Amino acid sequence: MSLALAEKPSRRTQAERSATTRALLLDAALDCLVELGYAGTTTTVVAERAGVSRGAQLHHFPTRAMLVAAAVQRLFAGLTEEYQDGFAGLPPRVDRLRAAIDLLWSMYTRPRYAAVLELYTAARTDAELHDQIRPIADRHQRNVFRLARAYFPELAGDPAALDTTLALVLDTMQGMAVSRFLFGDGTEEARRLESLYEIAARALGPLANRKREVR
Repeated sequence: MSLALAEKPSRRTQAERSATTRALLLDAALDCLVELGYAGTTTTVVAERAGVSRGAQLHHFPTRAMLVAAAVQRLFAGLTEEYQDGFAGLPPRVDRLRAAIDLLWSMYTRPRYAAVLELYTAARTDAELHDQIRPIADRHQRNVFRLARAYFPELAGDPAALDTTLALVLDTMQGMAVSRFLFGDGTEEARRLESLYEIAARALGPLANRKREVR
């Protein structure tokens, strides 16, 4: 008997199978939110798209609110990782403030970010969804602020200035993302981003040290 025949493929553990099922469900939920909206994203539709049984879906996520909230949490984790990789890959002597804003906007323009906007709107009138989404959104925002402080340590002496400016940038980009999905042409995006950058640069002043080398 050859070695190839003698070796049997290793069987996946229950934990591995469970993780795969969860990932399939969360990816399917995000796609459904983008394509069908919250109203059309039922647990049955998500299970069918994910190719898993209804029982498996209920085992992992007993309610729709829990399912879509977990999906957004997965999306936030992926976007955060992309942002960190992007910032780490910036060339030396770069304008870090401009790069930070451009990278941040690129996260808002991901097709799946429509799922976030969909759920934020739906959570206004859906108490169960609001209770599921709010802590995830809070954690994500705290993480964004934490990363900003780490990327701009020279602003440690005036953290309030950074926090206020970042909040303005985030809120503006959220509105720009809504406009992009509503109007779709994006013709004014570059101009608005430039204005946002100029506002941030003035607010932070020389502390931003925009030409400092990326380490």
